[in-house]
Amino acid sequence: MSPLEFIKKHKVISVIRAENESLALSFAEACIEGGLRLIEVTFSFPGAERVINSLSGREDVLVGAGTVLDIEMAEKARDAGARFLVSPHTDEALINFAKANGMAVIQGAFTSSEIVRAWKLGVDMVKIFPVSAVGGPSYVKAMKEPLPQIEIMTTGGVGLDNLADFLRAGASAVGLSTALTGRGGGIDPETITANARLFARKLEKIGRA
Repeated sequence: MSPLEFIKKHKVISVIRAENESLALSFAEACIEGGLRLIEVTFSFPGAERVINSLSGREDVLVGAGTVLDIEMAEKARDAGARFLVSPHTDEALINFAKANGMAVIQGAFTSSEIVRAWKLGVDMVKIFPVSAVGGPSYVKAMKEPLPQIEIMTTGGVGLDNLADFLRAGASAVGLSTALTGRGGGIDPETITANARLFARKLEKIGRA
């Protein structure tokens, strides 16, 4: 299964942001323990590539890198074992790098013009963030109606109560962070595992519906 196929199958991406390497690894492990199979380790703290490397050998888990801003970060992610790259912006050089290295690539865009441009440059998915700022599921639906061929990932405002709404609106994947840690944002593995289980069960229920 290709990285893109794996993402489309499992849909819920745990976005790992933390103050340091140790907390990030605890966050990721708690998500996996709770049944979530997609892990995005953001390049927002020192040692992110070491966390990716620690997780990249896990069976039935796909690990990628987030907040990838340039080729240097992309090379670190690739060398650590990342299978997909997520960026907040659209960058043709990063797209070409990901394609050349067999990695899925998800990049940020907002308006219909930006979304189409990203797709034409070769992104596998367009990331809309923060989706809550533009209407949530209704915005995804509005974009997908004229652009059904474009895969969309949403972050920033996705929760347990609206996960199904985003998927029904046409999102191929969603990213979660504070929905897993709780509003305080602290890294409490028990809380994260419990929340991850809720999302994993919700996803199973949606799949059976």
